[in-house]
Amino acid sequence: MLVRAMFSNKKNEKQLSEISTVIGEETKIEGKVNVESSIRIDGKIFGEVICSGDVTIGKDGYVENSLKARNVFIAGKVHGAVEAEDKIQILATGSLVGSAVMKTIIIEENGHFQGESVMKQQDSVKQISNVEKALDDEKTS
Repeated sequence: MLVRAMFSNKKNEKQLSEISTVIGEETKIEGKVNVESSIRIDGKIFGEVICSGDVTIGKDGYVENSLKARNVFIAGKVHGAVEAEDKIQILATGSLVGSAVMKTIIIEENGHFQGESVMKQQDSVKQISNVEKALDDEKTS
């Protein structure tokens, strides 16, 4: 049973990392897009994007409203709220105007970010904080 669980986790990770959906340059979507793997957006989406994997917004891609994903890579434009479980990376040609929630943000030279950001606390940071608090408690005892 343990072997099956390990195999299925690797299979799920592979599925999340593979781009199974591409929104082409000539495509415009209004509404909600829900993807169980990764997606590349070269067209325009006006609405909500929810993705279990990674979202890559190509140089000509555009998303307006909200976007949730594991990781977000922006080479095009995003206007709205972006939430990543892990990382948001704004490439040199990319622009994010709105809000960003993530553990890590990378903005390349010439990349543009305007808005508010909130960095989620990473598990290791929480653990270090707990250890430091325990040490402080010992010192005061």
